[in-house]
Amino acid sequence: MFINVERRAQKLFNTYQQATSEENMAMVLANPLFSWHATYYTAKRKKNIIFLNDATTMAIVLFDVNAKNKQTIKERFEKQLAIIWQELGLSAESLTDYLATGGDWQIGKTVHPLQIKTITNFYQDVIKPQAKTVVNEVDLAQSLVKKVQQKGRIYVGEGETVKIIEMAQPFNIKHVNLEELYLKEITNKLRRLSQLDGEKLTADGVDNAIQQIQDANNQLLDLFLADAKRNSSTRTIRRYRDNLQFYLNEWVAYRLSTIFNLDIQTSVDELEFHGVGKTERTNIKASLKKLAKYLKNQDILSDNEYDDIIVYTQKDPVDLDEDNDQVIGDFLASLFSESEKLPAVFGPQTDKMLDEYLKSFIALYGLISAQQAYQIIHSQNPTIDKERFEQYIQNKFDEMTMEYCIIDFKEEFKNVDIAPEIFIFSPLLIKDENRLPSFYKHQQGLLYYIPEKEILVDNNFNPFTNISNYQQELEELLANQYGLSGDDLKGAAFLSLYQLKMSDYGLELASVNDAINKVVTFLNEEHGLSVKPDKANEPLIKILALTATNIRRPWNRGWSNYELLRTKNIAKLVSEMEINLEAPKLSSEIISGIQVGKINRDELLDFLENSNLPPKVISKLYKQVEEI
Repeated sequence: MFINVERRAQKLFNTYQQATSEENMAMVLANPLFSWHATYYTAKRKKNIIFLNDATTMAIVLFDVNAKNKQTIKERFEKQLAIIWQELGLSAESLTDYLATGGDWQIGKTVHPLQIKTITNFYQDVIKPQAKTVVNEVDLAQSLVKKVQQKGRIYVGEGETVKIIEMAQPFNIKHVNLEELYLKEITNKLRRLSQLDGEKLTADGVDNAIQQIQDANNQLLDLFLADAKRNSSTRTIRRYRDNLQFYLNEWVAYRLSTIFNLDIQTSVDELEFHGVGKTERTNIKASLKKLAKYLKNQDILSDNEYDDIIVYTQKDPVDLDEDNDQVIGDFLASLFSESEKLPAVFGPQTDKMLDEYLKSFIALYGLISAQQAYQIIHSQNPTIDKERFEQYIQNKFDEMTMEYCIIDFKEEFKNVDIAPEIFIFSPLLIKDENRLPSFYKHQQGLLYYIPEKEILVDNNFNPFTNISNYQQELEELLANQYGLSGDDLKGAAFLSLYQLKMSDYGLELASVNDAINKVVTFLNEEHGLSVKPDKANEPLIKILALTATNIRRPWNRGWSNYELLRTKNIAKLVSEMEINLEAPKLSSEIISGIQVGKINRDELLDFLENSNLPPKVISKLYKQVEEI
């Protein structure tokens, strides 16, 4: 049996066999049902040990463990486990088999920090509040067993605990080699890094995260290439290495992503817009497919995860293992000439920066004119001239990607009441003939929320921005209070918050309530819940209300509903101007707003034309706006 003890508690276990080798760690990772994490908490100056099973919700609590009685820990553990085992409805014979298979205790260091964190949370949320009422260690352990716990990427409840134990019979200990351990360590690290939220990191934190991802990628590629050498030529191995190092380290890593969370923004096809030719992209896809196959064969990727990666390889790639792979590469090169690439207007780096700007604009605003986009970009990058920017937009004209489209609305949507301009907009808005005009009208007169350049060009405002800020809290609530787990849990939390971000609700409290009600209906119908607006469901309603109030929304030009209530619109700014009828002047707030792109110049002009100001005042203000 593997007992992984937190450092401060290790003296309590020094009478048992110590095992800290890499082989032991491999055994721990391969046998979670026979692995327990342990630490202690202090109450009334006495140390009380908590054991938590790595695969199930089984928990053991031993009160008052000290130097004098620590040699009885294993005996007390097994006696209490027998009670828990029986309480779960499992047979005494299966417990005997479990303990015999587990064998002597092997005391090692902690392997899963999440287990210790769960124990700490149990102490704060369960043990401490019940300290005065619960005096029996078995009762306390049984209450912990009933709590839903996170085990890696899934959640496990009492029901799943019984199923896991039953399915594991007849019990056996799995043996793995160090290479498998090393691979799991590397891939587990990459999975953790793929969950980082760039919005919450400093500039140095982002650089450090990128470096960690690149280092882990190189370690992963060393293992993959060593395995591939068995069946591939030296030339093929070299091509695998070059393709994957470029794609994973120079493209994916700089978006704080790994092979475990590829999406449309980090796909190989996106490289087309950054000067990578079709032949090279085809070879990258082939290499990526081989790496994914290797990880699937090593049981690192599930079938669903493998299928998700294969989506981004699209058509059948070149088989790099064939003897004539160079001939095929030359043939493809002849088919796809470099003339098909989009010409770089400013240069590769600047063109790439502009692309990141446009993606962020669409995620923030949903819809923006090319003219307004230029105003914001030019205010943050004075060297970007308008003529070449218009050429850059023209080169992308009529393109349609998952991130944005650039078209002339009057040409394409003749029935849509929108200004005759070139617009960049989100494909999500092409839902029906009413969505686009209603979206545009709702935005008119609002100021644009504009973050710093460093945030915009890092593409931090992807379509799901701000959802991650609340997703973990919502997931914990849906798991603990409503019993959701696994993909069901992740999907319920994400889609609930996504609906709050993209639904077309306004500022009124009633509208926010309507949006929350839609989410509740979704949870009830799609996930079998029975949520009602009562006291028992108040924590869920509060999270949804907080999200609806604070999440940044394209409908509000990037402002949250909370911020929008405190943000002036064009009408408010004009009304606050102190107008001298003889020599009217725009306020400094309006002038600076136009210069940095917060105020849409055309919308301000339209407002002035339709205002009740004297015609002479309108004429003079109009001229000032045009001259900025």
